[in-house]
Amino acid sequence: MIWALPISVAPGRKFKHLISTPWPNKAKSARAWCLQADLHTLMMNKFSLTFLLLSTAFIVVAQNAAPSSHLVFDDNFEGDILINEVRVPKTGVTMYTYYETLGWRGGASGYAGIQVHPRGNNFIFSIWDHKEHAAPIKAVHRGPGTITQKFGGEGTGLKSWNFELGWEPNTWYTLVSRSWAVGDHTFYGFWARSAKTKKWTHLVTMDVAAKEAFFKGGTDAFIEDWLETGKNSRTTNLRGGWKRKLNGDWHAFQSGRYSVNYWDLELGKRSFNFKTNWNGGVAKDEAGSFYFMTAGGKDTRPSAANPSRHKIKRKDTKPKYEAIKLKSAKMRLAKRGKLMVTWETDSQTLPQFGFKITGHDNPSGQGEPLFLLESVEPHARRAELPMQKALGQAPVFVRIRCLDILDNESPVLSLKLDD
Repeated sequence: MIWALPISVAPGRKFKHLISTPWPNKAKSARAWCLQADLHTLMMNKFSLTFLLLSTAFIVVAQNAAPSSHLVFDDNFEGDILINEVRVPKTGVTMYTYYETLGWRGGASGYAGIQVHPRGNNFIFSIWDHKEHAAPIKAVHRGPGTITQKFGGEGTGLKSWNFELGWEPNTWYTLVSRSWAVGDHTFYGFWARSAKTKKWTHLVTMDVAAKEAFFKGGTDAFIEDWLETGKNSRTTNLRGGWKRKLNGDWHAFQSGRYSVNYWDLELGKRSFNFKTNWNGGVAKDEAGSFYFMTAGGKDTRPSAANPSRHKIKRKDTKPKYEAIKLKSAKMRLAKRGKLMVTWETDSQTLPQFGFKITGHDNPSGQGEPLFLLESVEPHARRAELPMQKALGQAPVFVRIRCLDILDNESPVLSLKLDD
């Protein structure tokens, strides 16, 4: 497809140059026409420039992007938790590449993954606006280093980036997103874990003004070259994928449909010059089997059909990450008869989703609690509790328990407050 860029100017102005330049016959792209104008001349005094893209001449669409490749998993149902593990081998790291790891449909469609960006290796999480949303999407929590901003182009919505945490080649990262309904809103949290450090990080939580907008299948992973660098290969590895159904049952990603965007491989389209430089399927190393996708690179050739289905047999019935643990907790009397409780969780165990704090007049927590606070706040590490019933009683025993993002409960941690 050849595109034109006509320019109209006010009376009395004209182009200084109109040059047609044929591309070398040996080039893989079609003949191009280049339109060149003296913008300094055009910008003198008052005039108008109107740029219209037509299909009649002058500028050729680039055809040098690595083919976009997808792996769609076998989860054709709604769920509230998505998990996938991603690794980029050192030989598969290429600038301007998005290694999408989790993608979903529904009333709050979105995706998450990692990128090689000019600013660094980052984690990205995005949700699209929907016509049924009652208000704009907003971030209610940003982890250290996370920035959020609205986006446009292919639809509109809110995205988060985190370059500060970063990621390394040859390292597996677990990415988790959980959605939960609160009234007429649905919240989405995003967490990442490095297999190298074993530490979890809560990157962002977004508030979507839509009721029960959970994850719809099938969950998608893709590899994308967003700046026409198909001469370089990029590779993503994926394993350990899960989705939790709304009834609490877990579904392992044991099958995926691999495909390449065939419409991008045609003459004049973005990946024509690399139309045979792609591959995908299942590979194995000392740790086990994993899915892979490679796009671009002059030596890359397919060993699978487009499309094709690939399987990895899984024996586990649910994810096996270490359940949340509380490292420490403190409490003190605050102003206005309030009790301030703070706590810290172990970052090498599953992250917090919610918490429950109760006050008692006995260390075993028997009987009616003097006070109770229960909340779903993944980022909360402090709480204020009313002490009206307890002020005249001594001592006061406080019990705190946390719930992690996979609904495991921590052991109870007890504190004592003496009058």
